[in-house]
Amino acid sequence: MNQILRTWIEIDLDALAANYRIACSLTQATVTCVLKSNAYGHGAVQVARVLEATGCRSFAVSCAREALELRHAGIGCEILNMGLTEADAIGELLRAGNVILTAASEDDLLAIDREAEKLGVQARVHLKVDTGFHRLGFDCTEEAATKAAAAIHSLRHTRVEEMYSHLGLVTRERDEKQFARLMAFRGWLKEAGAPIDGWHLCDSIGLVRYPQWHGTRCRVGALLYGMRPFHTEEMPFVLQETLVFKSRIAQIHTVQPGEVVGYDEAMVREKPMRVATVCAGYGDGYPRRLSNGRGKVAVRGRRAPVVGLVCMDQLMADVTDIPDCEAGDEVTLLGGDIPVVEAAAWAETNRNECLTILSRRPVRVYRKAGQVCAVRDDLLD
Repeated sequence: MNQILRTWIEIDLDALAANYRIACSLTQATVTCVLKSNAYGHGAVQVARVLEATGCRSFAVSCAREALELRHAGIGCEILNMGLTEADAIGELLRAGNVILTAASEDDLLAIDREAEKLGVQARVHLKVDTGFHRLGFDCTEEAATKAAAAIHSLRHTRVEEMYSHLGLVTRERDEKQFARLMAFRGWLKEAGAPIDGWHLCDSIGLVRYPQWHGTRCRVGALLYGMRPFHTEEMPFVLQETLVFKSRIAQIHTVQPGEVVGYDEAMVREKPMRVATVCAGYGDGYPRRLSNGRGKVAVRGRRAPVVGLVCMDQLMADVTDIPDCEAGDEVTLLGGDIPVVEAAAWAETNRNECLTILSRRPVRVYRKAGQVCAVRDDLLD
């Protein structure tokens, strides 16, 4: 990589592949790799390519456009769209081929079947069941299951292959109730003459926490990207970090006592301070919540607190205690010297949000065996 980048994200593809192999080692079920939200900020197309090369044959996304991005890039593996498919996108997904649609109501089933009939194709569908998460899905009642079975019987161009739900993962007791409800719905469908053998319930946390509930597949997202589920320290596997978010110092100012930094008029400086302006802000995915010392960045291996309010395109950091730093130096914002779990705690959020809010503005730099193997600039490519 010869160009000098302003703000970028380095992604370790070897670590990603290693984490995928660990996920596979934890289950006999199909591992469906979750690539929603631009593969948790990593870049969905490049991540799909390396996982496909590592042996993955099943991906999941949250909307039609995410599925089509993969297809347009030549990714041929099965794709499960876990979100609502807009009526005018059903046909496009069916034409793309090997895309599994989610149906959360009888109307969804019938709409998919009508579109499949028009195109002369066979649609693939998974039923989503609301087992207590109350987000998307068939009501988990015998009456709803009976109506779903009637709709399934009417289908002529649609194959309902599996059913699924999503765990709340707050308490084991609640999770057990959700599992029981999913199995009850499955039983009601069978009694109504519409048996569905395949089912899935577990995400990355469920993969590790509930091996008895793996079903026919596990939907693995955060674990792929190095986010180890909490309270699994005793389990004999090690995940590798996959991402480091970086920027550069644009300029360094000496701020005198009584002066303010940036927009924040409330924070008057009480002593001289060296302030570095960094070429990244909340428009790149650095949370504004980490303003005024809540967040820290790393320069030359040492931490510097954020001062003032994080701007859309820039932030400022106190580098008084790093006297040798200078304009042009690399700054680590997330990952590496700033662990994601720590940054999430500063921002009072979870690790997934820290990754998925990374915008498409930073250039993605992909590495294999320590060497740059690809660079993707979503604004120019």
